[in-house]
Amino acid sequence: MTEHEQAHVKVTINDLYKEQQETNKLLIQLVAKVEGLSDLPARVSTLENKIAEISWVPRILWTALSAGIIGFGTSLYSLITKG
Repeated sequence: MTEHEQAHVKVTINDLYKEQQETNKLLIQLVAKVEGLSDLPARVSTLENKIAEISWVPRILWTALSAGIIGFGTSLYSLITKG
């Protein structure tokens, strides 16, 4: 396209106003979503505390399982050697 054939675009105040309204709607939606996340740090903190409270359970279970297996193995060895 040469300089003389360039298309001209007419932008009116009404067009700009419509775009501004759309932008405002999007901002309102974004603010609503962000406000829904305002308590997120407290929820994450609560979750971390719960995880810390129950983190000992797997360790106790593995310890008990290991002790049971060792005890069973020791008993079986005793029965075989004395038997």
